[in-house]
Order: sequence, then C-alpha cells, then structure tokens
Amino acid sequence: MKNTTVNRDTKDILAKCMATEDLRVIHDANAETAYFDTQNRVLCLPIWKDMSNATYDMLVGHEVSHALHTPNQGWQDFVGDGKGSRIRHMFLNIVEDARIERLIKDKFPGIRRDFATAYGELHNQDLFELKSRKIDLDMPLIDRLNLHFKLGLFGLETIPFETDEQQYVTRMAETVTFEQVVELAKDLYEKHQDELEDEDENQPQSGSQSESGEGDEQGSEGQSSDETGESQDGSQSGSESEEGDEDGENSGSGDGDESGEDSGQSQGADSEAGDEQESGDGQQSLSYDDYQEGCGTAGSTQNAMEQGVNEMRDEKSGGYEYHKLPTVNLENCVVSFKEINAMWDEYNTDIQQQDNSRTERVQEAWNESATKCSEFLQRTKSTVAQMVQHFQMKQAADAAKRTDIAKTGVLDTVGMINYRWSEDIFLKNEVHQDGKNHGIVMYLDWSGSMSNILQDTIEQLIILTQFCQKVNIPFDVYAFTSKQLKGRDADGNRNPDALQKDRGQKDVLHVHEFSLMQFVSSDMKTNEYKTAIQRLYHLGRANSNYYGYYPDGMGLGCTPLNEAVMCALEQVPAFKAKHGVQIVNTVFLTDGDGHSMGAGRSYYDEKSIVHDPKTRKDYEIGKGGYDMETQTYLRILQERTGTNLIGIRLIASKHVRNLQYRYFPDQDMTAPAKAWKKNNFVAVDGQGYDKLFIVQGNLKVETDALDALDNDASYAKIKNAFMKGSNNQKSSRVIATQMVDIIAA
Repeated sequence: MKNTTVNRDTKDILAKCMATEDLRVIHDANAETAYFDTQNRVLCLPIWKDMSNATYDMLVGHEVSHALHTPNQGWQDFVGDGKGSRIRHMFLNIVEDARIERLIKDKFPGIRRDFATAYGELHNQDLFELKSRKIDLDMPLIDRLNLHFKLGLFGLETIPFETDEQQYVTRMAETVTFEQVVELAKDLYEKHQDELEDEDENQPQSGSQSESGEGDEQGSEGQSSDETGESQDGSQSGSESEEGDEDGENSGSGDGDESGEDSGQSQGADSEAGDEQESGDGQQSLSYDDYQEGCGTAGSTQNAMEQGVNEMRDEKSGGYEYHKLPTVNLENCVVSFKEINAMWDEYNTDIQQQDNSRTERVQEAWNESATKCSEFLQRTKSTVAQMVQHFQMKQAADAAKRTDIAKTGVLDTVGMINYRWSEDIFLKNEVHQDGKNHGIVMYLDWSGSMSNILQDTIEQLIILTQFCQKVNIPFDVYAFTSKQLKGRDADGNRNPDALQKDRGQKDVLHVHEFSLMQFVSSDMKTNEYKTAIQRLYHLGRANSNYYGYYPDGMGLGCTPLNEAVMCALEQVPAFKAKHGVQIVNTVFLTDGDGHSMGAGRSYYDEKSIVHDPKTRKDYEIGKGGYDMETQTYLRILQERTGTNLIGIRLIASKHVRNLQYRYFPDQDMTAPAKAWKKNNFVAVDGQGYDKLFIVQGNLKVETDALDALDNDASYAKIKNAFMKGSNNQKSSRVIATQMVDIIAA
C-alpha cells in the first residue's frame, strides 16, 4: 500500500459535503476507533498512520453514512443487556454495515472506487486474518456474510454459501430500513444459536464450555470455564461480572446500545465493537477485548479488521486538543454606566462622612481634575470641529463616487436643438447608492502597564466620543479590568462561576475574574455624558499619578483582553440591532497581551482547536505565544458578527525596528520606519484584526502650536513653530483621526 500524507482539513470538508450538513469533525489521538455522536452531530476520527487516502475516505464515508442513516434508538430492543448482548450487538453491526455502505455508495457513486481500493489494501495487509484459515462453509455464516459484503463484492475473494443460505445474502443486500436490519440480525443470531445447540448435542460433555465472554451461548467454540470466568453451574466469577457484564455488556459500543440511546452516539465499521474510551458526553463503549473470541468464532473477521485498523493509529502523534468557547454571563460581567454612577455616588457619600482632612484632599483632587478637564475640552473644540469637517468632506467625496448618471430615454426638449453636433439629447437622472451608517464599540485596556499613557489615551478617546456626538454616530466605551465588580455570593464574596454560564463543563474554556466598565455611551443624556467625561478624565489622572481618590474597583489591574473579546461576541450584535447600524467598528485599545483561557498550546507538536458552538466552526490556534490565542478569538468575533475589527496597540518604543520580530517578520523596515517617524504610528495587516495600528503610546493631544513661544519670538520662530505644531496636532490625535477615516470610508 502506497501511503501519502493525508490532509485532515480536506477530509473534514469531505465529511461535511457527504453528510450535506455542517458536521463537526474532530481528531482524537486517544480514540481507538471512529465513531459518530448522532445527538451532537460530531464525527470523531482517530489519528491514523500508514493509511492511504482511499482507506481514509472509506472510513470517513462509512461514518458519514452512519450519521445519515443509522438511528440512535431501536438497538436496545434486540441487543438487550447482560448475557449475550455483546454477540447480538456484533451481529447487528455487521448487518447494518452492509446497509449503510450500500447507501453511501448509491448516494455518492464516486466513492465506490475508494471502498474497493480500501478493502483491497486491508485484505492485502491480512486485517481479516484469512491467511491462516480457509474460507469455506465451516466458517460461521455471519463471518462469510461480512466478508462477502466487504471483499466479495469487489472480487477480492469468492465467498461460498449453501443454497439455503442465499436467502440471507439476498436479504442483507436488500435491507432498506433499520427495522429490516434488526429483523435480519435477529434471524441470523437465532440461526447461529440453533447451530451451537446442535453441536453441543453431538459432542461429549467434558465440563461446561462457554462462548468466549458470552457464557454458555457459544460453548462449542472451545473455551473453558476458567477462561471465561463462568463456572459449570452458570454462576459468574467476580472478574467476569465486573469486566464483562457491568463494564462491557451494559455500556455498548455506541451504534445502538444504551450509550447510543442516552447520548445519540453511533459507531462505524472500524468501531462497531466499540472502545473502552469515553466518547460523546462521557459515555463508555466496548473495548476490542470484548470480541476477542479467537480465530474461527462468530464475528472474528470483524473483530480482526477492527483490531487491525486500531493498530494503524498514530499513538505518537502530537494529538489535538479541543476546546469550546465559554458563554459569558453579561449581567455579571458588565458594569453599566448607571451602575458606574451609583458607585460614584456611594463613594462621594462615604467621603463626606470621613474626617475633614481626607474629604478636603479628595475634593481638592476632584476640583483640579474638573478644571483641567474643562480646559482640555475648551482647547480641543477646534480639533473636534476639524475632524467633523474632515469627516463631512470624505463623506461627500464618497457620495460622489457612489453617484451614477443614467439616461432616462426621454428627450430633453431644451437640449435637443443640439442634435446636429451632439447625441446627448436625453434627460438624465442622478442615481445615488446609499452609503453605510456606522457605530463604534471601544474596549480600553485598564491594566497597570497603561498607567504612564492612560491619561493621554483617555484624552484621545474623549475627542473621539465628542466627534461621534457631533455627527450622530452611536458609541460605547468599555474598560476591561481584572477586578471582578459583580457576581458575588450570598456572603458578598466574589464568585468566578457567576461570570460564565457553562463554567466547569467538559472542554469549555474558563474566563478569569474580570469586569467591563461602561464609562461612556451615546445612550447617556447630556448631563450624564458631561459628568462621565469629567470622571473618566479624573480616573486617568488619578491612576497615572497613583493618588487614588476613586471608587473601589476602578483602579488598574491586569489585562483580560480575551475575556473582553468573549463579551464582544454578544455585545456587538446587540449593539448593531439596538442602534440599527449597518457596520459596527469594534476597537480594542491595549498595550499588552491577555491571559490564556486554556486554549494555548502546551507543546508545539500539538494542535489546539477552538470550537464556536454557535457557528459550529472549528479554529486552529497557530504556533506562538498568547497572542496567537487572542488572534483566534478575534477571527471568531469577526466571522460571527461581521464587525469591522480594529486594533490599536500602544507601544512605548521610540524605534519601530524594535517591533520587527513580531509585526514585520522578514520585511524590509524602510517604509515602516519612515511612517513611524513621520506619523507616530504604522498600520499592520493581519494579527487577527482587519487593521492594526501600532501607535506610540506617549502621545499628547497638542492643541496650540504657539503656547511655548516667547512673547518676543521672531517671525521665523513663529513660522517654524506653527508648521511643526500643525504636524504635531495631526499626529498626536492618531486614534481619533484614524477612526474618522475608517468611519467615513
């Protein structure tokens, strides 16, 4: 067998196409067999080695056919529990195999070649263990039927049948419904039992013999009571009782046993015997040892093939780690601006009740902040006006691009006199294509590393919110902090479990303690907005100077960036629906990376997959640091919500070349260095965003170019200062200016 490298991504697509639904396909290095969870619509494939594309496609097609045609109920009526359940289950699996393989080949004729090639390869490897035995009428009927539909149909072997056995071949080739499968399996099983009884009667008794693992149902097959764990009087030993009936018989393989009914899991040709692993939602299925009855016993060919496929697993594979996105509880994660106001009111009340000296210090700090904020707002009025003008000009230019001149077909009675020298004699209409209306949701990093640049950043955000108000663009500004302000238990203690609805569930990522503080919003009334701006300005100064004087919980913490993205998954669609905007610009403004929520790779030879339950898509996290995990979450946000995703990364470095390794690998740095020096920022594609701006973090909003000049400054100094100041004003409001350009486009 010539093997080629199997592209598992293309096999995932193949499975989804054949199933005609968006199945979730996972690869599990610990899975002994392939299986299909019919309830959750998950196809699990082991990580195989030494396997050709044809064999891989055959196994995938087999499992997909189970997904399409095998019900997750109706098995247990025939299989039952206790003694004999395992052998009955095997009979049912073999008959069902023939049906579902025929159905998938009828639905997709092109896969017939893969089935023929695959079974030929498996036969050449003697996975059915036929080299040491003869295919004749002495072989159990169920095995000859199994070989006929896996090898005989493709001319790989000639399988003999008695005349009276041909009816079973015909019935097995013509089963249409699952009920017919159960009926045929029942008839074959009863025929097999009758034959065993006849053999028992014709053989001398030399102690009770039993079917391997099945009590006395197959006593003529040659195992003693010591091997099966069952005594002559039918009583079971402790070993068989625990490992056979309890662990094996009552758990089933997943194709239609208790496990299948409870969880909807079914298993295919390479897994009908099941496995001892957990699959689906923790249910267990049979191990290969449960069908280890020896060569020549009923079902041994199926058992041999399953064991052979199992040995193809790549146990040394790096493996896949699968994770599910958490469902955050926004009610406990988000502190609304009304709740922020209540925190301030409570804080101010507490301050008034304290000693006079502290009250005076707090009031002094607040008055100073209020004064500086008013001065700042006054200075930046012209800046905001320029931004509004710039926005309106860009909108007008964009509207002109969207304007088409269309002829009406109606003669222009005034211009038609020019018909001798012009064919343009028809009336015209201007057709204007509608532009897109925008909204902005901003997430601000409220971590300790922002302290040196927090005030400058807040000033730029204030300018941006004022611009949005002037041009009627809805907006929300949140700060993400590692301080948990809501979600407390009855004793008032923080309860991290309150932050997500599915905390502790299997494979679900976990969020750390965090909060989103809604500092500013377009939903605020005029007085609320004015007060919110003053308080935000004060928080910037207080946290930058480390003198406090603010409500508990509003100090700087760590960087729960990933948790903020999880909230955005819910908040962005809600914002879009609430304000009726067509495009939501989601902005993440941070100076660092977030903490892993558990999906980062432990080893580089492993693959970490994040599953979005809402879209049913899987995303592989690339190799690298925590930023690769964040990039994956950003991609999920963009694809799920359709938002325009913008990143603003604040960097303290003076030289852009220091950023080459992360943001400009293997690139010539001439152009980025020039842009960095001229504009104080550089735009980067990728990194999980539609556009990422790397910005010098210590930019102040320059408003007056002549403030630093002496009264007797010369004309040349005034001119140079004005020109330099004009450039500084433009480059110092990078965040606000870039957002205007994006919104106006």
